[in-house]
Order: sequence, then structure tokens, then C-alpha cells
Amino acid sequence: MKKEESDPILFTIVFQFTLTVVVLLYALVMGFEFPPPSFLWPRLILSALLYAIGSLCNFYSSRHLPAGENSILTASGILITVGLGVTVLGNSFSVFKAIGVVLILISVLILYGGGRMKVNKGVLYALGVAVFYSFAVINDVVIIRSYNPISFVPVMSFLPGLVLILLFPRKAIKIKKLMNKKSLSHVIVYSIFYGISAIAYYQALYAGASISQLSPISRASIITTVILGALFLGERDHLNRKILSAVLVSGGVLLLA
Repeated sequence: MKKEESDPILFTIVFQFTLTVVVLLYALVMGFEFPPPSFLWPRLILSALLYAIGSLCNFYSSRHLPAGENSILTASGILITVGLGVTVLGNSFSVFKAIGVVLILISVLILYGGGRMKVNKGVLYALGVAVFYSFAVINDVVIIRSYNPISFVPVMSFLPGLVLILLFPRKAIKIKKLMNKKSLSHVIVYSIFYGISAIAYYQALYAGASISQLSPISRASIITTVILGALFLGERDHLNRKILSAVLVSGGVLLLA
């Protein structure tokens, strides 16, 4: 996404369809089921819209922000997810979770405090990821109560791509160009890791984990992202501040779990 010629909309479309292929192969082996023609479809469409916008925000934020900062900011979505889990789904809330919320807020202040609090495009896109993905996941919890999560993942990978094709039909013409570029290999690798993560995530929800537990646990990789960003992407500006912020936000999400 850092390259000038990178097109976030095109990459998002290709990513969604590549992800669909990856997770569908697994679902077919395990026993894929089409969504029942019932009340689920309005919720499926709602999640598709939320994920389509959230995925766009994700690629745009990756374009404008270092990987470590992006990871920490998008972690703020945990606060929304936990809040909705408590108010909408009836998940429990405790003193430890309250401390976790405070730690996450402090981590963001450390990252962007001290004269660095500049709300640029990257920050807004990262917050967009947090908001849209959080509402989508809450909606998903209701869906998988009535629908097999292994089948749900490929359906919910395909529908956001379809939404984006309908919104940006001219981008479909350019997909062939991307197929010949080395960039496609990055999208495939990203799709494989994302697909494994998504299947594990929704299987855990289906097995009984609450969203207020699972959402924080899934963010435990924040410190790793900051370190790998410094090692492989050269993101070493304000590294001490990033590491401290990552440690605090990781501690916060673990307390929320």
C-alpha cells in the first residue's frame, strides 16, 4: 500500500475474492452449506456493507500509517466491541475490564500525545476500521447462532467484494492488470493468513467464547506488529513510544479478555 501506484479499492476487491477462494476450499472439505433463505439475509447484507467499508478503510490506513501505529489505533475498536457486547449481547463487565479500557486509552494518548496529536487521513481511516469492523462482528455473532461459521466465512468474504464491484464497476476492468503483478503474491499470502484467522475466530465464537473475550484476545499480536514493522519495514520513528504504547494496549486487551 505504500507504493504510489497501489490502488486501495482494487486491492480490497481482489483481496475479498482471493480470501473467498482460500476459505471456500476449506469449507468445501468440511461441508459447506448455503445460507438459508430466511431472516439471515438482511443481516448478511448488513455485515457485507460494514466489512466492505471497513476493508477499504483498512487498506487506506495501511497506505497512510506505519503498521505499528495502524495496529494500535485499530485496537481501539475493542472498546466498541466490548461495549456492544455488554449492552447488546449481555456479556459481563468487571473492574479488570474497566482497567483494560483505561490502559487502551492511555496507550493511544502516549502514541499520539506530546505534540503528535494530529488527526490525519491515516488516523481517520484506522478509526473507521475500528468502528465498522466492531459493528460487523456484533452482527456476525447473531448470524452464527443460526448458521455454520465455517460456511459463513466464505459467504462473508465474497459478499463485501460483490458490494465493492457494484459500487466501483470500473475497477473490475483493472483486476486483470493486477493479476500480472508481483503485488498479487502479497494479496494471496495476506488472504491465507487472514482466512486461517477468520475461521479460527468464528469457530471460537460458535464454540461458546463471548465476543467480549475473543475480540481482545485476537489483538494480542499488537506488540509483534510493532516489532516486525521496525525490523522489516523500517518503522523506527518514536520506537520507544510505540513499544510502550503497544505494551499498554496489549495489557489492556488481555484484561478485557
